Amino acid sequence: MIMNKPSSQINWKMVLKWGGTIISFILLVWLLTKLDWQKSWEILKNMPVYSYGLALLLMLLGQFLNSVRWYVLLRAQDVHISIGETFKIFISGVFASNFLPSTIGGDTLRFLAIARITKDRPLGLASVVLDRLVNLAASCTLIPFSVSVLRTTGLHINSDLYTMAGLTIFNGKVGQWFTRVFNKYKDLLIRWLDKPVSLLVAFLIAWSSSVIILSAVWVLSQGIGIQVSLWQVLGANTISYFITLLPISISGYGLREITVTSLYTLMGATLEQATALALITRIISTIVTVPGVIWLQQIIHKNEEAS
Repeated sequence: MIMNKPSSQINWKMVLKWGGTIISFILLVWLLTKLDWQKSWEILKNMPVYSYGLALLLMLLGQFLNSVRWYVLLRAQDVHISIGETFKIFISGVFASNFLPSTIGGDTLRFLAIARITKDRPLGLASVVLDRLVNLAASCTLIPFSVSVLRTTGLHINSDLYTMAGLTIFNGKVGQWFTRVFNKYKDLLIRWLDKPVSLLVAFLIAWSSSVIILSAVWVLSQGIGIQVSLWQVLGANTISYFITLLPISISGYGLREITVTSLYTLMGATLEQATALALITRIISTIVTVPGVIWLQQIIHKNEEAS
């Protein structure tokens, strides 16, 4: 009698994510040990109170517009849902993404919530996927600002680098992922091709929300005393956004702070200023999603009743 040994397969993706997160945190802690804490406290103490309030309002407005983007895509498919309900589901998903191993956690919550409303699970899933793709497309339009920032830091970019980056994207993992997603959901995604106006409106909203949220970062940078323009903030934070999309960290924790601190230091900020900006931005963006914890419980309860 031959016994089959159970095969234990290592989930290398999770190993990479946890490993990257741990390394990022170690680097972040090391960075914090290099800070002059007295100087950091002076920066926070002298920061105008209105900077915090205005940044909070701008980030809240940006997240609301993100939910409106998804609402536009849903309404294009005759999904009967209000803007308020869409915002509750969306912000609950963002809150979940802040505390679950990946953004997939938040997307799964959105999918389950909208599937309960539409009774059409494929349509609900496609709406979440398309919402992600529209946001990604809008973020790509900010890349020229990122190139400008990289040039100011001393990195010379030529056409060969653009060509190499393009080949890497379309022939590498990113291109394979995009092709796989499109082939899997193309029969669903083409539903929106009959509603091109909704796609255009969703794209414009995505672009506007990105600029508004990054304007909040610019407000904080000015309050801290970092002399950068709004366009530099757009470029630097777009770089950090794409870096945190790499599957080497859980929700970008640590990795985003290291990236932001490095970029702003290269743009002339002190280590204390750049670190303060990275941490304050993370805290405020998390505070904005706190109401999601209340709505999250309601959504889970409704899903349990429907199942």
